[in-house]
Amino acid sequence: MKGMQKIKRGKQFAGVVLYSLKSGSHHKITPYVIGGNMTGSTAAELISELEGTRLLRPDVAKPVWHNSLRLPKGETLSVRQWAAFADDYMTRMGFTDTHLRFYILHDDADGQHIHIIANRINVVGGKLYLGKNENLISTRIISELETVHKLTQTTPAIGNQSQDKRKLSRNELMMAERTTTPCPKSTLQSLIDNALTGRPDLLTFTGLLEREGVTCKPNIASTGKMNGFSFLYLGIAFKASQLGKKYGWSSLQTLIDFTPEHLALLKQAQKPTVPASVPASVPASVPVPVPVPVPVPVPVPVPVPVPVPSCESEEQAANRETILEKIHQLEEKIRLERQQETVGIIQLRRKLHSATRQIPRQRRLHSWLLLLSHIVVLLRRRGLSLLHATAHPFRQILQLHLLTPVHSSASHSLKEQSVSNNYHHTPKTN
Repeated sequence: MKGMQKIKRGKQFAGVVLYSLKSGSHHKITPYVIGGNMTGSTAAELISELEGTRLLRPDVAKPVWHNSLRLPKGETLSVRQWAAFADDYMTRMGFTDTHLRFYILHDDADGQHIHIIANRINVVGGKLYLGKNENLISTRIISELETVHKLTQTTPAIGNQSQDKRKLSRNELMMAERTTTPCPKSTLQSLIDNALTGRPDLLTFTGLLEREGVTCKPNIASTGKMNGFSFLYLGIAFKASQLGKKYGWSSLQTLIDFTPEHLALLKQAQKPTVPASVPASVPASVPVPVPVPVPVPVPVPVPVPVPVPSCESEEQAANRETILEKIHQLEEKIRLERQQETVGIIQLRRKLHSATRQIPRQRRLHSWLLLLSHIVVLLRRRGLSLLHATAHPFRQILQLHLLTPVHSSASHSLKEQSVSNNYHHTPKTN
């Protein structure tokens, strides 16, 4: 069986309902509703019922859910088989009985197929069906249902799926060979398979297993939803996942005639019963008990605790010491790095302090040089210079009064005197 390549979602129910119920020239019979959980059968009744539920969630843009399931060419199913297959498919897809849906049968030259149209909005509470990864899940569910309903396998299962029956492990096989008794796991699988023969109801299924010594513990949530069974056989507890996918509730509920009434009875039977108190009959004459001497307890010597030798081997002790040495080395390395970092910070602070102290000196020197440059410029404008001639050589000047300024009237005679002095002090060369 094949499903649509991509499940469709839409905004309006009218279009898909009218399309599914419209008869064409290629149809062998007129399409009609074969199942679902809706009361109407005509297009107008179905659209009205679906649109009424849509008002519960006006914020949902696409409440329409549409898929199609097609048989291989040449194969047919009865209306009852189609309805059962579609119900199982929608249940496994995650739809509940309070999601409105209906199925329409088409029969043409390419074979039978049905259209499944559902409302994603739940009638009770308005909860929305999300359907994450529903295309991959749909392909897997169709493959599983083909096996359950004994149809032609046309849809390969996607991914690595667990087996219908879990094979025995190596230890279980060795235990069965050593004890020459069948493995409890394989025996339990056979007992469950035998109990499922003939599609029994829930209570009959559990009763058949209890006759064979299998205790069935139902897993019922606080909301009343059935999640599956766990089994106890020969004192060994088994989960359904340990036995195989076939024994999980998603597959098990398709192999039994399940009704909510049976689940309520099973849940009621699961509750522990409180035994009623029986009134004790008081006899007419009660004999008085004779006191019995109580034996004096003999003191028992307290055992002295013996020191337990260490179970640690020499290799483990050596490894532990090596690890401790490495930890000490890392701590010493971290301490040295921190010390070097602190020294570097102190040196950097000293450099900054000395630099800030040198800045005022450099500024003063710069101001003196600037003042001296202005003086040189003024003297050059007047034809004077700092390097003027003196009456005596500069190295012979010992007192400040020799640098007293000379009047302008005697400037000429001073120049002559300085020249003559320079002449007398000039050494003679032979």
